Amino acid sequence: MSSLGVGMVALLMSFFLNSCSMDEPEAIPAEAFVATPSGSLNAGDVIRVSYPGAPEMNLTQKVQPNGRVSLPMIGDVKASGRNVGSFQSSLESMYAEHLTDPKVLVSLETPSSSVYVSGEVREPGKISLDRPMTAIEAIMEAGGFSKYANAKRVYVIRNQNGKHQRYVLNVSDTLSGTNSSAFQLRPYDVVYVKESNW
Repeated sequence: MSSLGVGMVALLMSFFLNSCSMDEPEAIPAEAFVATPSGSLNAGDVIRVSYPGAPEMNLTQKVQPNGRVSLPMIGDVKASGRNVGSFQSSLESMYAEHLTDPKVLVSLETPSSSVYVSGEVREPGKISLDRPMTAIEAIMEAGGFSKYANAKRVYVIRNQNGKHQRYVLNVSDTLSGTNSSAFQLRPYDVVYVKESNW
């Protein structure tokens, strides 16, 4: 994890430890249980564009802050906000007048979005958000709970409109099957697993 990411997690952990007993967590909004569409490209994503009929043109490129990528023959094309499949189809149409075989393959190599998992997990760190992901899935990606984890007190910190919102999840209920609601993570969420008191 980068020093910036480590600093952010440390700051939020300090925030938790100092305010857990003083502040009540936010009520979990209904939209937290709705997955966001997968496959949309964002600024900062690294994509691979392959041309089966002209492999010498194959390239890997980062989506620019303005949401565009610069491609051979056709120049700058808007990529952000587009589904990978529809972006690929659009490129094939654009290349139809330039290439004998206009087939184009687009794949997401490195997503720009991620979440951070810390606290009582086996492998804390940054996890790429390359698909819709729930809080429990992120914990499993981080190696699962440590033996000191309190699965009844899992915090999700979300930056909304410049303010940190704190939600408390009882993942123990999810694991036992008494709660089937899946808390869906958003880019840059921090998941913090509290230490058990016993």
